[in-house]
Amino acid sequence: MPRVLPGLRALVGQHDDFLVDLWGVVHDGDAPFDGVREALAELAARDKRVVFVTNSSRSGATVTEHLVERFGLPRAHFHGVVSSGDVSCAALRDRDPELFALLPRAPRCFHHGSAEVVPWLFELGLDFTDDVAEAELVVTTGIYADDAALRAAGERLAPAAARSVPIVCTNPDRIIPSARGSALGPGAIADVYPGRVFFYGKPHAPIYAAARALLGTERTPVAIGDLLETDIRGAKAAAIPSVLITRTGGSALGDDDLPTRFARASVTPDMLLDRFAY
Repeated sequence: MPRVLPGLRALVGQHDDFLVDLWGVVHDGDAPFDGVREALAELAARDKRVVFVTNSSRSGATVTEHLVERFGLPRAHFHGVVSSGDVSCAALRDRDPELFALLPRAPRCFHHGSAEVVPWLFELGLDFTDDVAEAELVVTTGIYADDAALRAAGERLAPAAARSVPIVCTNPDRIIPSARGSALGPGAIADVYPGRVFFYGKPHAPIYAAARALLGTERTPVAIGDLLETDIRGAKAAAIPSVLITRTGGSALGDDDLPTRFARASVTPDMLLDRFAY
């Protein structure tokens, strides 16, 4: 079993930089968990830098605004936010070579999802079409209530799939949990779309590169999250020590014991912590 930590204080002697997930670690969608504000204050007092790394399709600036204004987290207590939306935006803006090798010079783009979630998408100078049959690139930000809604999305995108049009998925999460229940996330589209899907958030490498670039250091951070498939798998692939939060978020759901979950996911965190508290 991984090492069990008594609190974040056990990490401050070894790490100066912390990559921290949001939902399930810091808050439940409605409010911060007990001890989070105090923990962030303690880390800031010791000159530790916290970067929140989230699979949200929203920009990091928007997420930052929510953390400060909605959840009351002092801006001085964290270094920044890197979102999957940020990294997807950068890939489209900077013409990710792997993606754009599959596209014409000025691809026609079809957006599938809620435009209000991703205003940044419409600031990139892309040529948008409302007809998926004309699309040469699809960007998906949709959340699906159930399997039927996901199948309907697959049917909607079938004309693009038939022509092997690539999709940029702005949030790799297949499940979007909340205090009120779960929905299928944008990442679930990969289950029904037969074409090439590009992901830039956790557990994929680009979001970790972006977080390290924000820190601007060669030091190794520690990653803290509540989900094995994204937070822990991604940290492992990026050679970053990982901490699984066990009493809040995704790890608090379900009845299986931790060893069973590790075996099923084929990934094991380096350390365990019951909650994000100092």
